[in-house]
Amino acid sequence: MRTSPQLIRLLAPLLLLSCSDAGLYALDGRGPSGKDRADFLGDVCIPMASGDSFPVKTLFAIQGGQGVEAEVVGYTADTLSTLSSRFAGPYIKFSLVAFHSVATGLQGSFADASTFQASLARYASYQETGPISIRSALRLSKSILSGDMQTSCRGAVGRTRYLVILVISSADVSCDNPAFNVGINAVCNRLTPPSACSLCELTAVTGEVKALAQQFGAGEVVVQPIYVRRTPDDTTRQQVAAIANAGGSEPIETDPEGLSDALSNLNYASIQTPLVVKRFLAFNRNVQVRDGELLPDSDGDGVADRDETELGLDPRQPDTDGDGLMDGIELRMGLSPLPGDLDIINGCNISLDDDGDRLNTCEERVLGTDPCMGDTDADGLPDLVEALGRTNPLVPEDLLDTDRDGITNVEEMLARGDPLSADIAYQAERGYGYSLEPGTPTADGRACYQARAENVTVVPTLERPHPIFPGVTIPSGNNDIFLYMQVGRDNDPRGAGVSSLFATSINYSEEQGKVPAETIRFTPDDFVLGY
Repeated sequence: MRTSPQLIRLLAPLLLLSCSDAGLYALDGRGPSGKDRADFLGDVCIPMASGDSFPVKTLFAIQGGQGVEAEVVGYTADTLSTLSSRFAGPYIKFSLVAFHSVATGLQGSFADASTFQASLARYASYQETGPISIRSALRLSKSILSGDMQTSCRGAVGRTRYLVILVISSADVSCDNPAFNVGINAVCNRLTPPSACSLCELTAVTGEVKALAQQFGAGEVVVQPIYVRRTPDDTTRQQVAAIANAGGSEPIETDPEGLSDALSNLNYASIQTPLVVKRFLAFNRNVQVRDGELLPDSDGDGVADRDETELGLDPRQPDTDGDGLMDGIELRMGLSPLPGDLDIINGCNISLDDDGDRLNTCEERVLGTDPCMGDTDADGLPDLVEALGRTNPLVPEDLLDTDRDGITNVEEMLARGDPLSADIAYQAERGYGYSLEPGTPTADGRACYQARAENVTVVPTLERPHPIFPGVTIPSGNNDIFLYMQVGRDNDPRGAGVSSLFATSINYSEEQGKVPAETIRFTPDDFVLGY
């Protein structure tokens, strides 16, 4: 079968659009620029992998009790208090474990600096005796980390760096004391002498902690041991080296006086893996495309005005029945958006949008999407775009072609076509075009691009009340245009990235055309970082 030149012309830029780190892709002159087509041009830059979007959760597991010098206890408590004050921001949280024969969670969950500091007094008075089990500290650390990963939003976990810091004063003797250490690895248990068993077991348990990153999709897990000694002990040194090797770090050894510097000089920064562009896309919320036909959607709820009128819905109200769920989402999920048919979704709040994707937590619950991840399936299409554009926000769409027209669903959404109908002719004329060319990096080394989105269709819309601000009216002809830059880790195509959004409005009427009429310019500062 021969491929038509028209199809080749359409597919070429779309195929390039699907590539990671978009450089990326060239504009292919979609249909003629006209009074109902908008163009956008400007610079975009990779956001900094820091701040609230990229949390750090640090667990300190510290040996205490019998055999630990009071001086070391004092140094440790003072240093941790100073450290937590230094990092008293929302992006970093702390947990505290003390261990001797058993481990105790003095601050058993991750908390802010002030809550963490209150738990330090419990460490200063920690009095335990008996044989030392570093293993117990690692196992409790694993439990705390896994609990946090299971109860936190998946998107947030994917951007979180977990750091376990072990402060060790003497060697582990877990294998000598099975009564305190049930469940030692069978392979390790067969090793002699007991010190070899402990070395094996510490390696295995540290590996289990490290493996939580893959098990729960966490951004990073690092285990960092610090050996505090007066007189070095070879057995302890070997154990610390084994923990560091299995935990993705380097062993640190210091005397009590150097502990403060050792702790202070650790890296408490967010995930260090550079971010790259995954997708750059435009989306007109007030447009619906059905079988090659362009339809206005005045209230931007995913249902064309024509369809709303036929169904008895209000094309000026995104939520006709006032239950907090957009009409399009209710129809999509088999609920009724008709007046009087209120759908109450328990355990959510229609006023909250934790991930800033313009879907409230109740809408996310109905759709099954992650309320703190703007792109739940990590395919580069934001959840709102998929919810209103008739693709599935729970399944990556970059290899799916629902309408079997030879163009993947992601490519159709980038062009703002209809993924459920073979609308090749429509896309050849009306499909959005893009370019993204490397530009000058920022002073701190982040990549920047000159970006262009072209042929973005605008439509006549109805005057309507503002859905959030009472008494405010949105004028007729208003089109809400979103430009997204989706970024993520280069080595993880399905990783939990973040979205930067530039939102603007264009007014359109058949008589006057679009306002503003010229190409709309944007800068990196116009993009708001989401999740």
